[in-house]
Amino acid sequence: MNGREGQSLRYPTLLALLLGACAKTPESPVAKTNPNPTQRYEITVELIDPPRDIQKITGVAHFGVGTRACLPYREKIARVTIGANYKKEFALIRTSESTYKGHIFLDWPIDEDYYGLGVCKWEITGVNAILARGNELTQTPRLTRTEVTSQSRKISYCRRDMRDKYDFSCFTPIDEALIKELDSVSYKVRMSSIKD
Repeated sequence: MNGREGQSLRYPTLLALLLGACAKTPESPVAKTNPNPTQRYEITVELIDPPRDIQKITGVAHFGVGTRACLPYREKIARVTIGANYKKEFALIRTSESTYKGHIFLDWPIDEDYYGLGVCKWEITGVNAILARGNELTQTPRLTRTEVTSQSRKISYCRRDMRDKYDFSCFTPIDEALIKELDSVSYKVRMSSIKD
């Protein structure tokens, strides 16, 4: 076997070893859902002069692990954590012409030792309202962790005419000039959180 043939065999072997190493990474834990949560918050979503093509509104609560020492790393070099996120969908029920309400629980995911590295403590990171438009696109106004836990009210500006699937964000500007600019091309979504 000459040097060139040896080199051509070396690269496929190295690739197989790398792919095998990646395949053996541990799976992300599936956080257990608390069957008896107690930390209940009511989420209200109010649409102000919405477009007619909104077909469905649902909610998603997002959680993250606060201290990641309880999670293994996928790669020791990149230090990529796995299993650090958990999300829970919840219903938003129409209570009036333009208002929807639902409930989340801050203790939906159960704090547990998933890997023998210590207890993973979950924290709410935000709540999204998913507004499904008739053009098969969605928009997602959001409350942050602080806004949920401090029982805040927030107005987001969502573009009335969506340009493409990447135009899903709703904005909460603080600049008066930008508010005026967005006001002419947007409808408003008022989201709030109240502890039950």
